[in-house]
Amino acid sequence: MFSHMKDYRRTIKIGSYLLAIVGLFCFSNLKISSAASSTPVFSERLPILMYHYVEIPPATTTLPNLYMKPEVFENQLQEMKKLGYSTIFMSVVATSLNKEKSLPKKSIALTFDDGYRDFYTNVFPLLKKYQIKATVYVIINALGQNNYLTKDQTKEMASSGLVEIGSHTFNHLDLRKLKKKDAVFEINYSRQALAKISGQSIMTFAYPFGYYDSRALDIVHSAGYSAAVSVKSGLIQSKNNIFLLNRVRVNNLLGQKFGQWLEHLSGSVK
Repeated sequence: MFSHMKDYRRTIKIGSYLLAIVGLFCFSNLKISSAASSTPVFSERLPILMYHYVEIPPATTTLPNLYMKPEVFENQLQEMKKLGYSTIFMSVVATSLNKEKSLPKKSIALTFDDGYRDFYTNVFPLLKKYQIKATVYVIINALGQNNYLTKDQTKEMASSGLVEIGSHTFNHLDLRKLKKKDAVFEINYSRQALAKISGQSIMTFAYPFGYYDSRALDIVHSAGYSAAVSVKSGLIQSKNNIFLLNRVRVNNLLGQKFGQWLEHLSGSVK
């Protein structure tokens, strides 16, 4: 019996050592995990401005907030130049976030959704006049239709060095409601088709209506885009959120009031 007791005590002692080792290992892993989770994610404050129509709103419109008069838009461009802002393409935003390299101060990105004809007739001439860059998100199947850009206009602007083309899908459908193969077509094929039309590599994407789900995000990533924009309001852009970048809806402020608003967005004025 004494021998059995010795064996029992020896077993208990060995078990205690093993528990201590396991506990130490788990504690070390916990510390490593905590350290990893506390590592700051690269992000920066960057206003990505969101526009739609730049034309006089028709009396019949039900979405007047999507319109901006051309003279208001020009005034805003003048204020951007006056305050020393530098406009950048969305592909540059994506590169800076992926490489964790901060952009120069007073950088902003101008984005236009849907690819309306007024982008060519009203916006593009002003971009050339003030040498300002913009990214326009084009719906493939809308090209050539009434009130939308044509393929030739898209190609001309893409070759100017002032306009970057992004995808807004093939048919502008709610991606959440599509079968996977149809969502892949909308996201992936639109990128390929736009590249042929524009002569550019299509690097960024905008979700139709701002609607998305986890599947859509995965398809956008798999399709080879480097970033995507949402319609969520915000100024902080993160590498961890690179396929849901925040944007800011632009108001109709003019002159100094617009300048003050932009300065607050960029953090130049506290």
